[in-house]
Amino acid sequence: MEVNTKESREPGIPDSRRRVQINYGMTQKKNALSEVECREMEMSPAQREVFLIVDEWWKRFNFSPSLRDIANQRGKMGLGNTSEIVNRLVKLGVLKKLDGAGRSIRPVYINFRNLE
Repeated sequence: MEVNTKESREPGIPDSRRRVQINYGMTQKKNALSEVECREMEMSPAQREVFLIVDEWWKRFNFSPSLRDIANQRGKMGLGNTSEIVNRLVKLGVLKKLDGAGRSIRPVYINFRNLE
C-alpha cells in the first residue's frame, strides 16, 4: 500500500533528520455501508435490480454471481449493460469487485471472514 508522504524542506536541517509527515486520511479504510444503508440508497430501477440479484445470490449460494448469471436473472442477453450497471454500483459504494477477477462482485457489507 502506498502512503502519501511529505518531506519537510526546512533550511538548516540535514537530509538525515528531515521529518516525514504521513497523510493518515489516505491510509484509513472507508467505513462500509450496512445492509440497511445499501437498501435505502437511491438507485435507478435497473441498479436496484442488479444489487438485489447480487445480494440474494450471496445469501443463497455464499459466492459471487458472474456477469452472465446476473444478466440471465435479469432476462437480458447482453453483458455490456450489466457490466456498466455493476461498475456504477461500485462507484456508488454499494458493491465491491476486483477488476480482472471472475466472480468477485459482492455487497460492501459482506466480509469474507464472517460469512453467515
